[in-house]
Amino acid sequence: MSAKDNRLASKAKNRRRSLATTAMASMHNKRTKETREAEAKGETGPLIPPRKECPPDKQGLPPLSQLVPQKQDREYKLADQAEYWCHPSERAPLNYNDCNHNDTYYQIPFMAGLTNGLKMMLLAVIRAFEENRCLYVTEWNHLMMRTDKTQELKSFIGRYFEPIGLPLDNENVLEARKKGRVEVSHWMKNWDDRVKRRMHGLLHNITSLGYENMESTLLKRIMLQRMWRLQPAVREESCKSLESKGGLDEEYMAFSVRRGDKDTEGFEFTKSIDYIIAAEDVSIEHFNCHMPTIFVATDDCAVMDEFRTMRPEWNFVSECENSDGHNGFILSDMKTWTLEQTDEHYRKFFVELIGLAGAKFFIGVTYTNVAWWAAYMRPHRWSHKFLDKPGQSAIHTLDVW
Repeated sequence: MSAKDNRLASKAKNRRRSLATTAMASMHNKRTKETREAEAKGETGPLIPPRKECPPDKQGLPPLSQLVPQKQDREYKLADQAEYWCHPSERAPLNYNDCNHNDTYYQIPFMAGLTNGLKMMLLAVIRAFEENRCLYVTEWNHLMMRTDKTQELKSFIGRYFEPIGLPLDNENVLEARKKGRVEVSHWMKNWDDRVKRRMHGLLHNITSLGYENMESTLLKRIMLQRMWRLQPAVREESCKSLESKGGLDEEYMAFSVRRGDKDTEGFEFTKSIDYIIAAEDVSIEHFNCHMPTIFVATDDCAVMDEFRTMRPEWNFVSECENSDGHNGFILSDMKTWTLEQTDEHYRKFFVELIGLAGAKFFIGVTYTNVAWWAAYMRPHRWSHKFLDKPGQSAIHTLDVW
């Protein structure tokens, strides 16, 4: 690394540390709705659930991570499931040029927000390969648009990911557009059709890829790995940040907490206390009563104080300590962001996605597309719990996803 690169890296690190310090200070002054409600009822302090006792038949057992052989000589000191996402995919990238160039092309719009857009793009890409149709992606959404035109992104995909689809200046794409051989692959065409949505248990054939009678969930997992590929530098920075948390080199648990603008969409935020109660159940059932490190992915860093107040002896880690301390993501706010703020937000977000993918068990909510995307990055359907669907099993939710 050159002296200039070292100076730039040091400057960026110091800037993030300064932003994090300011954010953490503000977090201590923030009170959540549930805290205010408790105080209004005359209760003092946070709502702290009683601890659950470990059943006698579980007591004294070692953590499961001690019973499972671990890989040696890893580049990253992360649990195997997390480390998997810290290396180039074992699966080859999709060959977007291997298609019928004489047929109608699919134009796939990249929508916002990010995981919603990626979800719909994944379904559209699967359909294109199933039909042996060529495809290209058009980008113009809230992820890119800025009030200050100098801060707009020319390409979101190109900034963070390896290419998806044929380039817009590809001669075959230009020819197809000139002759009108283009069909917009609208998201509803894939989402509202249970077959095109690839609901669990259905079988599919993609001749061009050699897939025969492949089950839907497996198909989406494989195609996600072949389509969605972080640029090497982005992946490396994300994994180094995740590794630096400590406590994630053994099997761990993950919380996904989404607040921000979701209440404007008619969703009621899940309370922090519900995560604590669920974690104790999960630790008994899946970690032999050992409470592992809990990685928290959230758009509202105020939850970290809430969790640590309820269970000060637990080890909660998060990217909040190394970010600008967002207190609720609101999509419409992006129009005022600078390029630096955009990079910082998605730097944090990619760390969180890998952190969620790498956890042995995931506790979250279904009203964010982050949960959908993370579920298909994760290898086991049984390893999920959705707190906003108390009367419905996680498996049922995943079946219709």
